[in-house]
Parts: sequence; C-alpha cells; structure tokens
Amino acid sequence: MPLVMAVVAAGRGRGKTALVELICRALSRDFTVWTVKHLSQSFDMRDKDTWRHIAAGSNGTIGVSPEEVVTLKPRREASVEDALDEVPAGVDLVLVEGFRKSQYPKVLVAKTVDEAAKQLPKIDGVFALCIQGEEPGKTKVVGKAPVLSEEELIERVKEMVVADQVKRLPGINCRKCGYPSCEALVQAIKEGKGSLKQCRTLLESDLGLFVDGNQVFLSPFPRMFVKNVLLAMVGTLKGVDSGKMARLLIEVRI
Repeated sequence: MPLVMAVVAAGRGRGKTALVELICRALSRDFTVWTVKHLSQSFDMRDKDTWRHIAAGSNGTIGVSPEEVVTLKPRREASVEDALDEVPAGVDLVLVEGFRKSQYPKVLVAKTVDEAAKQLPKIDGVFALCIQGEEPGKTKVVGKAPVLSEEELIERVKEMVVADQVKRLPGINCRKCGYPSCEALVQAIKEGKGSLKQCRTLLESDLGLFVDGNQVFLSPFPRMFVKNVLLAMVGTLKGVDSGKMARLLIEVRI
C-alpha cells in the first residue's frame, strides 16, 4: 500500500486542485504518483453508450479513446477505498483531492487563518495548512498544525514518502539492491541517492506472508520452500488444476 494523503478545503475555490498539481509536478520526477479526485456527480454521462452498458447490467465497462482508457465500475456508495483498490503495485504516493472524512493524513487549504482555525476541529488528521496569501513565517501554527509555504509543504511530503518507503524495506540484507545492508539502502534513500525500486526483494517476491496485517519477508531458500510445499499440497486437491493456477491465497485464523 503506498502512502496516501488528502488535500481538503473549507469549500470551493480554495485551490485544492492547484495544490495537487503542484505536488504532482514536484514529486513525479523522483516518485510514482497517482491521484484520486472526489466528484460530486457521476463521471459517466446518462444515455451515453458506456452508461447504457452499465444500465443493462454490466459489472464493469471499459471505454477506449485515442488518448485514454477509462474503466467504469458501478458502486452503490463508492468510497475512497474503492478507488485505492485500483491503484497498481509500485506506486509511491496517492494524492486524494477531497474526502474530508477519510482516515488519511491531510493538508487543509484555507483562505485565511481564521477559516482554518474554524475548520480544524471538524477534520481529523490534518498535518499541515496552506493559507492563501499568507506571508511566509507570519503565522507558524494554527492549533497543532503548522502553516507551510508551498516549498515547505513539498519538502514535508517528500520526507513522508521517504519515511514510508523506509518502513517497507524487508530488513533481510540480501544485497540485491547493490548496498551491503537494508540499513545502507535506507540511508541512501534518505539522502536522495537511492530508491525503493532498487529493492529486488520487494519487486521480485513471489510469496507474500502476512502476520496480523504486517508483511514478513523471507530469504530466497525458505521462500522457495514454503511456496513449493503450498503448491504441491493444493495441487493434489480435487477441482484444482495445478497447471492453470496463477495466484494462491491462504488465510489462517488463529
């Protein structure tokens, strides 16, 4: 799961989209960034062909134009989690525009300090404020949230992305990244000289082991052993075609 953060505001016209654009431009040079936008109405248009497909009972419709591919999946009450489920592996940061009630860390955009102060008690997880027209350094903190300039916010987001990447390193010191240890790669990432994409264990792992939601990484031999035992066992079960298996998921509840 990549780092997810939301850009929210007290109302329309505060500059949420402009701030999302700014962060995207600054971070997409070094990281893979996706965005999610909260819409007040359906993206699809009534009586268009794609709308008619879904109205006829299609569980999903893909629209292909010369410039884009759009996937439409009907939901009774679509949530930000539904959108995040569509984000592919390997993404470093997802910027969500809107979704004030979501659980993710947030940047609050406001016109004035007073407006921000009134909104803060209503929004959980605000880690930074951007105040339109605020002179740098004039107001440093509102409540417990610091007021950051655009440049300061970009640096803060970079720090959060790097910290998230560091937490995801396996810690098995396999040296496939070119560094002598995971700690050395951590330091390189913090200094801007390394990347999570250098971790071959994360990119190439064909076995995911999770204990209470936390991933446990195995070195090559135990990973191969566990995988082969599971495939051999499941392959003998009635109704399983071992030659056609693409993904195996087992959950053990204790």
